[in-house]
Amino acid sequence: MADKVAEVTEAMKEVAVVEAEDDSQVKKGEEGSVYTSDTMGSDEAGEGTYRVPFKTVMKAMKHAKSEPFPPIYVDVKADSEAAKAGAKYELIAKAQLKKVTKLWLQEVKKEEKREKAEKEAEEAKLKRAEEARKITITMDTSLPAPKKIKLRQCTETRGVRVVVYGWVHRLRTQGKGLMFITLRDGTEFLQCVLAGEMCQTYEAVMLSTESSVAIYGVISPVPEGKTAPGGHELAADYWE
Repeated sequence: MADKVAEVTEAMKEVAVVEAEDDSQVKKGEEGSVYTSDTMGSDEAGEGTYRVPFKTVMKAMKHAKSEPFPPIYVDVKADSEAAKAGAKYELIAKAQLKKVTKLWLQEVKKEEKREKAEKEAEEAKLKRAEEARKITITMDTSLPAPKKIKLRQCTETRGVRVVVYGWVHRLRTQGKGLMFITLRDGTEFLQCVLAGEMCQTYEAVMLSTESSVAIYGVISPVPEGKTAPGGHELAADYWE
């Protein structure tokens, strides 16, 4: 029992020594420094600290968000003075810092371009939405009454006017006058084609995946050379 206690005590002393050494090394770095380690770091779970470093210098720069960057530390090189002194990290070399900074700037420009494109697309969408408020659609009451079906019944109800309910699984627009919706209801998938004013209403402009919709129309085999779930599609005459 005494031997076991002695072993535990010795182990605790070793941990205390390591932590003391770590604290000593941390104090050697400048306040606000960011640490990276290709061997023990993680860009996903890292914090950029001495004990929980990032993996890459790129992540350290993204964490800093802008220049000038705080001091960035990397793994010591085996033959460096820092390694001989027992350090785990050393300040990043100027050549490496310059190289990664160039890559970081490229990433920043890409992100700015992406954000600008998204903003312009959103503004254009809102503008179209305002114009679309003027457009309304109504069901053609002269058409046959629709048969309510599950999507698994599409093949057996080809050529019959139906109404299907489900969620928008995929959504694709082609110009202002054509919209393709892949619908799902838990039993199957169905491609629905909306044309004309049906895809120009406010609801159509603001439609997104996972929206719940009801679509009316006739199911027919897809044109030769085209593909769709089940080999057919619904040509919509109304939706809501």
